[in-house]
Amino acid sequence: MHVVMLTNAISPDKFGGLERYVRELSAGLVRAGCDVTVLAKQVAGHHPREEINGEGVRIVRHRAPSKHDPAFAIRYPWMVTRAVRRALRGVGAGEQTVLHGHFVVPTLVPAMRRLPFVYTFHAPVHSELLAERQGSYLLPRPAQRTAVRGLRAAEALVARRAVRLVTLSDFMRRQVAELDSDAVQRTCLIPGGVDTSRFCPGGTDADPWSGGASPLLFVARRLVPRTGVHHLVRAMPAILAQLPRARLVVAGDGLGRQSVQDLVDGLGLHRAVRLVGQVSDSDLVAWYRRAHLAVTPTQELEGFGLATAEALACGTPAMVTPVGANPEVVEPVSARLVSRGTDPASLAECVVSLCADLATLARLRAAARSRAHPALSWDRVVDRHLELYDEVSAAQRARVGSRP
Repeated sequence: MHVVMLTNAISPDKFGGLERYVRELSAGLVRAGCDVTVLAKQVAGHHPREEINGEGVRIVRHRAPSKHDPAFAIRYPWMVTRAVRRALRGVGAGEQTVLHGHFVVPTLVPAMRRLPFVYTFHAPVHSELLAERQGSYLLPRPAQRTAVRGLRAAEALVARRAVRLVTLSDFMRRQVAELDSDAVQRTCLIPGGVDTSRFCPGGTDADPWSGGASPLLFVARRLVPRTGVHHLVRAMPAILAQLPRARLVVAGDGLGRQSVQDLVDGLGLHRAVRLVGQVSDSDLVAWYRRAHLAVTPTQELEGFGLATAEALACGTPAMVTPVGANPEVVEPVSARLVSRGTDPASLAECVVSLCADLATLARLRAAARSRAHPALSWDRVVDRHLELYDEVSAAQRARVGSRP
């Protein structure tokens, strides 16, 4: 079987949950015997236009405009859809090929051409990306409203024309229903995957800065307002008032990094909060293992919560906000891991409640690992996708066979 992934970008070209999801799903499908081609934009000029990566996944990259281009909002969909049309002619779309979209703009090509495709609805792009805007591609207010409406219409079209849709959570299934109520009938839930052989409990080297922390809190997030890291930093003075040996390590990058650092400096938290930037995969695992508690302080739109699942796979309890899919991931471990709200006071209250007794956190470690493995392992997630692809292929063959 040949699977063609249609996405915006792939890890490690760009760091993010969606980018890692596509790469790891693709690698898992290759291990299962599929041929996989990923069509994605060329994030940097030095990235090859075409390659087979170390996991056996063929990556075909196309050019896309810079986000700093004043005409980005117009040029991006035009350039991407044109490139995807050309690429699909190159990779073929025969009976043994499954098209699987993960991002709305490239998936418009099979939607408009009425080709059969599967679509994973990771998040409502019209809400998430344009809300963040990543400090670039800013539009005048009237144009912004028009762009949001256009993206929403595009997502509704993709949802309407997909043969099957996949969501990673019940929360995202409800988001699909808001776009197209009929599409829900063609939607199945396959949770996000975690490499539970790599993200697993184990020992790690001591870190001099955090070695004496009690507790050590860890957050790995893109540094934009939606992810809530600013609120967690604002919660630290209240946490320190109750737990003076608490320390917080922040991993991740983004255009909000300087404002997070300014907040740390302004609150006098330089001894209690450390920003480590974008970390390697091995360092990420090490920080999860060192932490007494991982925190996902999301303010809005959490389609699955990859960082939360990774922490659980390492045996580290993960505290979350009552936003999006967050509660779905952690409540099987303990409802106490869900904070009352998203504001700094609620975050501080939940952290203190959980960490006042480290023995309680220790008892949650085994339950955390059991929640992630094997249910969220890539082997399990890949098997679910293969079943879906077989179902879609069989339905397509039946439709072709029934034509006069």
